[in-house]
Amino acid sequence: MTSAFARFPPRLQAAIVSNLGWSSLRPVQELAGHTLLDGNNAIVLAPTAGGKTEASIFPLLAMLMEREPEGVGLIYIAPIKALLNNQAERLGHYTEMVGLRRFLWHGDIKDQEKRAFIKEPTALLMTTPESLEVMLLSAKVPHTEIFGDMRALVIDEVHALAGTDRGAHLMSVVERLVRYTNNDVQRVGLSATVGNPVDILHWLQGTSKRPGCVVDPPKVPSKKDLRVYLRDTLGAIAQDASQITQSKKSLFFCQSRSLAEEIAERMRNRGTDVFVHHSSVSLEERTAAEDRFHRGTNASIICTSTLELGIDVGDLDLVLQANAPSTVSSFLQRLGRTGRRTGQQANTTFFCENVETVLQASYAR
Repeated sequence: MTSAFARFPPRLQAAIVSNLGWSSLRPVQELAGHTLLDGNNAIVLAPTAGGKTEASIFPLLAMLMEREPEGVGLIYIAPIKALLNNQAERLGHYTEMVGLRRFLWHGDIKDQEKRAFIKEPTALLMTTPESLEVMLLSAKVPHTEIFGDMRALVIDEVHALAGTDRGAHLMSVVERLVRYTNNDVQRVGLSATVGNPVDILHWLQGTSKRPGCVVDPPKVPSKKDLRVYLRDTLGAIAQDASQITQSKKSLFFCQSRSLAEEIAERMRNRGTDVFVHHSSVSLEERTAAEDRFHRGTNASIICTSTLELGIDVGDLDLVLQANAPSTVSSFLQRLGRTGRRTGQQANTTFFCENVETVLQASYAR
């Protein structure tokens, strides 16, 4: 059987080999490549850092390269701006290496840059659900000119939206958007953790008449290191967390910003570099915390869900959790941050304040 890579245009093949140094595609990228090149809608499943982004982007770029779109041909949607910012350089590199361009549109982008995009749209648009609706509502955006040749959209971390009010709103926006084109827009959802992919695929399909497919390559079973501790005070939690995170890189997830701030304050000056990462922290501080992870060890980021959704902070040694996450999917997403290096086990250590959260953590396990 011909490989998906061999079905890519020669220019894309050459760019992958010369720019990325790849000699082959991962299993999820082969399966998704065939599925998307055949014109199917799809849910693509793979672990965190498993190559889902490339599994969707490469075949869709191949489609755009065959006939360059007039205006935006592909939209990449992420639940949060931080994930968009994190993916901007990567997707910008992928588009540039085949002679296409991308634009990032959200609330932090300057009006001058947005006006330049409206004047000369790019093949790939990266945005959030809310920013996409703002574009549709704006009289300054010529919708037919920009979206009239739209051919595909990718929703990253689709599990964070499916089945929620925000997800229903996004699907409404998408259905309004596709009215501007005569194309049956191809729809792709990416996720590391979802237990009902067929249901999510049906949700994603909307009014599209394309066939749908779940891309879920076989997974190699692996051991997990899961630990649950009961500590009756935040001081005790901070003390224990400080001890096990020394000389390591760790994320410590909390269910609220106030709890993250309090634990961070108690962990400071205990031998580990401590950073805080949540939606109310300035972009500069969040960026500094993310950069610190790429430059060494002995650092712990105390965070909320802002570091749950696919943002790349490099290889981690440990994931810690104060009490328990609200959903099993959140737990699996956070667990998947570790265990990427050869010989390393995925791990999560729960520090619980009471028996109720011990039970909740044990259920997540």
